[in-house]
Amino acid sequence: MKQIINEELNRVKKELYFNAAARYFDETGYKHFKISDLAKELETSVGTIYNLFGSKEELYVEYLILKLETFLVNLKSNEGSDPLENLKTYLKYKYAIFIQTEHERNKPITSDPYFFHKLDISNHSVVDELHQYLIRQLRSLIPCKNTNHKHLAIIFKKISDGFIESYLYGECQSDHIVDETIEIFFQGVRIKN
Repeated sequence: MKQIINEELNRVKKELYFNAAARYFDETGYKHFKISDLAKELETSVGTIYNLFGSKEELYVEYLILKLETFLVNLKSNEGSDPLENLKTYLKYKYAIFIQTEHERNKPITSDPYFFHKLDISNHSVVDELHQYLIRQLRSLIPCKNTNHKHLAIIFKKISDGFIESYLYGECQSDHIVDETIEIFFQGVRIKN
């Protein structure tokens, strides 16, 4: 019985700590997030947080999954009949998570453009649901039966990941990023003479 009580206490503690950490990530971004500051806010030890989450990166992965789940709920609730507009909505919501507007530039999510490639959430069910959303839109836009729509969905996702990476490097502006992503995906890169 004691073990069951301890497991339930740890589950509740982890949930409460995670909720506080999510608010803290929202305020500071990944780069400025410090486990020691979170521990002070929660009036606990750094070791307790590491025992529950393992590392700052593992805690951030859980945070990103929460963001992706919210992202998916927003996508599904705003899915309309125009698949191109649905793809634009996907990009707007995705970029809103990772790209700050000019007035938010003082708190970047991370300064490491490769950070998102290091995160291993590709096998999570929310990622599969996002792929299914993209597949639905692409099937409507490209109804050819011989087309591998999952392949296109993965490429579409990776192109948008590339725009985020380019933004983190400072090589891409956020002004027309949704339209640029759509244009490059559907029309490719044009060589200028």
